[in-house]
Amino acid sequence: MSDRRDEEEEPPVVIQPEADGERPEGDEDDYYDDDEEGETQALEGPYGSDQFHVVTHKLIINAVYEALSEAKLDWDLIQPFLESAREMAQADFDEAEIRIHTVRAEGEQWVEAEEAYLGISIADRDSGEEWLSETRWLSDLAIAEDDPAQVRRIIMALERSITKMREWIAQKEAGGEAEAAPPADKPAG
Repeated sequence: MSDRRDEEEEPPVVIQPEADGERPEGDEDDYYDDDEEGETQALEGPYGSDQFHVVTHKLIINAVYEALSEAKLDWDLIQPFLESAREMAQADFDEAEIRIHTVRAEGEQWVEAEEAYLGISIADRDSGEEWLSETRWLSDLAIAEDDPAQVRRIIMALERSITKMREWIAQKEAGGEAEAAPPADKPAG
């Protein structure tokens, strides 16, 4: 039995910002910072967690492109893998916890959040290990397209939602059975 440490291995690929201070074309701003004179400087030291995602994402994408170009695989061979991955991810999303939150952690206490935010938590169906945990302010989601008309429509829709929620609260407080109907799979508008 051979020990892998005895075999010659290529050193791991490590991406570091270029030291000359110039941004390579298409690189993310996360790797660089502008100093007081407006000169672009490469960030020093190891990457932080905020930069790790970008670097890891780029490494994976580059590895996939390189493997595909070397293998010269036809789309007919790749497509089943993509479909399988979509089905697996969809099943995890079906079990996801998606909630609107109103409090946030501050130390060991919960305090009122600045505004409502959406929280998405997705765990692997088999292992239960969380592989996605994201939060987004509702206002950031609404203004993401930078379209005032769309934001107005979102505000009107949220006002309709608030009316429904108030009706639901009134029914519950009056002792009635209030049911929340799930939305249609494909929203109109």
